[in-house]
Amino acid sequence: MDQQPQVIVRNSVRHDLCLRGAVSIVPEGDGGVRFAPPAGAKDGWLEVDIVDIGTGGLGFISLVFLPRKTLLDVRVYGAGAEGVLLLTIRSRVQRVCMTDRRPAYLMGCSFDNLTPECRRELDALLISLAGVEP
Repeated sequence: MDQQPQVIVRNSVRHDLCLRGAVSIVPEGDGGVRFAPPAGAKDGWLEVDIVDIGTGGLGFISLVFLPRKTLLDVRVYGAGAEGVLLLTIRSRVQRVCMTDRRPAYLMGCSFDNLTPECRRELDALLISLAGVEP
């Protein structure tokens, strides 16, 4: 009898968006991954476009490839010229997909070891994205 593969079902709502962001490789979890000078990282932070976020993780597009399991600190900035920092959150790359020939990569990350303060900030951001009054 054939066994059917288990299907992973996401139990949270993902909010599609387009916000500026930045990622930095966490030193204690890098596994030897570093940004080379041509990557364009400024002070260890690489600019990315955040394309979705939910309670369990987020997605972003990067012009630089990052391998699966890379531990990152991710900054999410608000829309507008001032780009207010909305959230800094620890995330781990779970999937990588090349999106086009630039090249650009769509990265799917899960949140890693959230502190209670970080969870509150994430919840506040998700509530604002959903348009729900707290």
